[in-house]
Amino acid sequence: MDNCAAKILFIDDETAILDALQGLMVDETWDCRFAASGAEALAVLETEHFDLVVSDIGMPEINGIELAKKIRQNYPQIVRIFLSNGVDQKLAVTALAEGYTQQIVPKPWNDQELKEIIRSALRQQAQQQKHSSEFQALINSIPLLPTLPESYSNVRSCIVGDEVDIEKMADYISQDVSISSLLLHWANSALFGQRFQVDTIKKAIIVLGTDIVENLVLSEAVNRNIAGALPDLKGFDFKKFKKHSMATAVIARLLIKSIYSSDYVKHDRAFIAGLLHDIGKLAAASFFPKRFEQAIAVAIRTRCSLSDAEYQVYGTDHAEIGAFLAEWWALPPFIFNAIHRHHQPYSSPVDQDVIAAAHVANLLSYQFHYGSNGDTLPRTISDEYRGKFYLSEEAIEILRAETDKTLSALNR
Repeated sequence: MDNCAAKILFIDDETAILDALQGLMVDETWDCRFAASGAEALAVLETEHFDLVVSDIGMPEINGIELAKKIRQNYPQIVRIFLSNGVDQKLAVTALAEGYTQQIVPKPWNDQELKEIIRSALRQQAQQQKHSSEFQALINSIPLLPTLPESYSNVRSCIVGDEVDIEKMADYISQDVSISSLLLHWANSALFGQRFQVDTIKKAIIVLGTDIVENLVLSEAVNRNIAGALPDLKGFDFKKFKKHSMATAVIARLLIKSIYSSDYVKHDRAFIAGLLHDIGKLAAASFFPKRFEQAIAVAIRTRCSLSDAEYQVYGTDHAEIGAFLAEWWALPPFIFNAIHRHHQPYSSPVDQDVIAAAHVANLLSYQFHYGSNGDTLPRTISDEYRGKFYLSEEAIEILRAETDKTLSALNR
């Protein structure tokens, strides 16, 4: 969606506020409408399409919560932002807790900050338009899409074009003990062909390469940030989830290396694809845990795939949710495709070999008993992919032994 064509409906019962918003938007190319009550807004929504609603939360008669509830039910594609004067704290808490709004902006607002929030919301809405109405309704029930972890952003800031400031990157990473430890463990693993001990973060960055480092930092930061707030879910074990992701990364790298022995870019991409392929499960467990738990129960009870169960319960699956998050964070296309297509690699328009490796690695990881978390169907690898990656029974056992060895070394 071109922001030039974006339509925004502003709603507030105070004329002065509407006048201020109208004045603020006069230099923007957005198509803006203004309503003085919830009832007026609902009447406008019946006749016009909007991408974004910016509403006061504490209006009389129909307050912001009641209005947002109707909008979410009838127009799930519309992204919602509340303005609050700070008096209606109870309404604000309810709005965020129940997913009636994606953000609450205090009055008086900072003009440039409000515009940036609107631009971000419109970018989110543009991405949602590629998906079904069920998906849009689900995403718009989430109070806030998470921003990129600061640790990842810091690491990214050290890369400008083809230039990398390794000293600065090492300094950022060294400030986080758990991420530092993780990188040193991976850098010293046989998976990356290291024969000598890597004892500094700088050496680890050189051994692993910046792409691997970036995404290990991203994975660890996301896991840590979300895991701390995860409720107890029947059928979902975070430790198993994390081990499954690590095992899939290891296997994917070994698989792609078996057919491209010297293509180190593909080796790294396969590892990253395997590491991040299931990030949508973590998002689902965090954003709407009750429905995700219900989907797991359906998958186990009916012996269908978790993806099929998710579609039954909430109209999409973890692959689509994870891909949306990757797109929201502007991650590289191969990561988006790996997350989105890891169940159907043949449908990927690019990086098919890398995504095929992640697909097969995902299945083998389950065969090797690294995590289940709702996926209970037999792990069948097609003859096409058995042939592609030379997967004889002996080769599979070698992969199992290599994976066990690598993960055991990481856990020491």
